[in-house]
Amino acid sequence: MRYAGILLATILGWLSCYGDTTAAEQPIVLAHVMPWFENQEVSGHWGWHWTMGKTNPATGSLASHDHPALGAYDSSDPAVIATQVVLMKAAGIQGAIIDWNGLDGFPDYEMIHRNTGLIIAELKKAGLKFALCVEDNPGRRFMQEKKLSREQAVAKVATSFTWAEAHWLSDPAYVRIQGRPILLIFGPQFLSNDEWSAIRTQLKSHPLTFAIPHLSHRPAIDGAFAWIPVSHGKTLDAVSWKAANQALYAKENQSRRPFLAAAFPGYHDFYAQAGVGQSYGLIESREGQTLVESLDQAMKSGAPIVQLATWNDYGEGTVLEPTTERGTRDLEAIQHRLRANADPAELRQILDAYKTTRGSR
Repeated sequence: MRYAGILLATILGWLSCYGDTTAAEQPIVLAHVMPWFENQEVSGHWGWHWTMGKTNPATGSLASHDHPALGAYDSSDPAVIATQVVLMKAAGIQGAIIDWNGLDGFPDYEMIHRNTGLIIAELKKAGLKFALCVEDNPGRRFMQEKKLSREQAVAKVATSFTWAEAHWLSDPAYVRIQGRPILLIFGPQFLSNDEWSAIRTQLKSHPLTFAIPHLSHRPAIDGAFAWIPVSHGKTLDAVSWKAANQALYAKENQSRRPFLAAAFPGYHDFYAQAGVGQSYGLIESREGQTLVESLDQAMKSGAPIVQLATWNDYGEGTVLEPTTERGTRDLEAIQHRLRANADPAELRQILDAYKTTRGSR
């Protein structure tokens, strides 16, 4: 793994050049990261998120309309993680919200848990922040595969939340609003109101909890986090998605609840092509204008945090990291908004350093 050491030394040198360049009055900007990709070289097999059981990455066919400029990578690869983190920092992004399913129970959950720890360590090394977006749906999977009863599945989900609190929410690098750690929940979808409320009472750090908008008024939820507003397979034009976002932001501001705004490059999932489900819909990238306009709208929303949705969800076509189709275009747009005086060539040089060092294997 000599090439990884060379790469890490090269790109970590870039970090010393980047200070705190985001204006104090601006919201914190965080990238939503998926830590679940596996490739043959590192993990010994191609993971579902590159294939969806349909494509063959060995021939260049991915379960995505986009192709990563870093190659079809493994999320546990230290060289990949370091490159992703330094690209975030160069763009002015202040940290990551990491999708997390819990500790164990299935091999993919264990893999995601390990990778989450690796990403957190690299973010902290770079002086960036982190937070979690916790899935409660694993409880349903435990039941569907007849591993656990309902009571046991709820206890398993509860253990994930209490473990995360003990090991991560108290970390100085963890994202806080007015001193309280934030905790995103992609749901709650499996847990009932009573089950979630009981889990919430066990969290002694009193986190501010945020749910997807249509579930955010359930008990023991403090606010909403905006997401890409697609549903029912519909195609949304710019007027429609802007109106949906503005309505949410106005509602949350009026309620005086804390909330997270969202910026996104578009939406173009691969689910229908892979035969694993219906498409949720389509939002065209419009050559980068969707990102620019949604980011501008989010930064002006009044939210204390803006979530970039997403850094690397290839299956849903919401990718902001460099791709072969767009290069560093989207990160350059973010950098222009967050680090107006920065040279976009920094991003391309970081990507070139990764490619050059990879080629030296």
